[in-house]
Amino acid sequence: MATPTVPVYDYSHAEPSLSAYTSMMLKLYFQNLAKLSIAQVLDVGPVCNENILHFARRVKRYYVCDLFLRLNRNRSKGWVFEKVLDHLDHPPGCFEGINLWDFIDHLKNDDISRLVKRCHALLAPGGMMSVTSFEKQWAPAKTYAFVINDGHQVTFRLQRHLDLPRYYHSNRIMTSVLSEFPTVKSFIYRNGVREFLCKND
Repeated sequence: MATPTVPVYDYSHAEPSLSAYTSMMLKLYFQNLAKLSIAQVLDVGPVCNENILHFARRVKRYYVCDLFLRLNRNRSKGWVFEKVLDHLDHPPGCFEGINLWDFIDHLKNDDISRLVKRCHALLAPGGMMSVTSFEKQWAPAKTYAFVINDGHQVTFRLQRHLDLPRYYHSNRIMTSVLSEFPTVKSFIYRNGVREFLCKND
């Protein structure tokens, strides 16, 4: 009698459970923005109507430059990251807030450093940059939008139109690339989300 064949499954690309969480980073971020009566915020995407409405009620101007979509398009053309950065052509010091979400999870180390330097230049004194990134064992294979809800709660929405590679950056690497900022607060949650709040003192 032949020995039955046991199927082997590859779970390396299985989606983890992306559970909602309450963000301490966002609470501090919005407290800082509330002190600035003319705050302008830049969001690198993905475009999310809930986030647009959330910020529109709290800041003077809210700009969305969907770098996820631009990265996705340029990748199929043999892109260089500098062409993606060209879309961040705003004057220096013009924003009080910048939202990176998990954009850096789709970049290599050198490209992250270029992005952080550009964002540092775009932030006004006292401005803040919010960054999210996944721990390796929790990182989803697909790309998700971080959706802001009431009470600083964050949920996730799958972005089916995006097909981007994902890279893991250790806490040591994250600390190094964000050292452009003199003040960095970090938080980690049980669902594997890491948050960093960088202030341009």
